[in-house]
Amino acid sequence: MRFLAPAILALVAVAAPAAAKSPTPTGTVAGKVAEKPPLKLSDEQKQKVAQAIAGKNMLDKLPEGFTPAIGAKVPTQKKLPEHPLPRPLVYEIPALKNYYYVQLADKVLIVDPMTKTVAEIVER
Repeated sequence: MRFLAPAILALVAVAAPAAAKSPTPTGTVAGKVAEKPPLKLSDEQKQKVAQAIAGKNMLDKLPEGFTPAIGAKVPTQKKLPEHPLPRPLVYEIPALKNYYYVQLADKVLIVDPMTKTVAEIVER
């Protein structure tokens, strides 16, 4: 018993400072999310995007009050469903790796799923 009390005190003395230094919260589990550079697709790349997703997941009409524009906030997933871009397209154009798409009748919106904003618009 004589040896147990000093051992417990030593353990508490070592553990207390470590517990006091907890990391500050950053808002996400992974830490601060770095901003993506603006997505700049060439006309050829835009044509490849349009061809790769032609006829897939087309939306009949836009949600009320939403006007597609670069930088526009995208409505909720139920009102404007986003889909991952096809893998072969992402392999060909790596800049699209972290983006989703919404296909409308006359255009394709490239959407940043983290910020829920339109990053690029591909006209058909």
